[in-house]
Amino acid sequence: MNGPMHLARNAGLPTMGVSPSGPRQMSGADVDAICACDDLEALAELKAYARSYFAASGLIVISVGSAAVAALAGKRPVAMGALAVGVVAGLGVIEARRRAREWEAVVDARLLALAQPATDSRPPRTRDS
Repeated sequence: MNGPMHLARNAGLPTMGVSPSGPRQMSGADVDAICACDDLEALAELKAYARSYFAASGLIVISVGSAAVAALAGKRPVAMGALAVGVVAGLGVIEARRRAREWEAVVDARLLALAQPATDSRPPRTRDS
């Protein structure tokens, strides 16, 4: 199957975007759609998809390893270039994970809300409490 699995469930969940550079910025409509979803499996798949953006960090490992090999081989310009690629990749991973964590946080909040009994008699929390 191509694309995220949670979309195939037709649970009304939004798409994060299919991009190695990270998910798209979350909107209010995305939050509303996630909070309206009652499909636990689809929510779990969305969360797993959001967590998968950490896999982009593989380029950091590759570039640091390449830099070490190049430095040991005496190829200083190649080592410096590989380290520069690692820095850029690191910044990309940080941004991708920051956006993905927004998606994960909303999914976590929805899963927590679904786990609470519907007859919760506690008063709603306010900003001051």
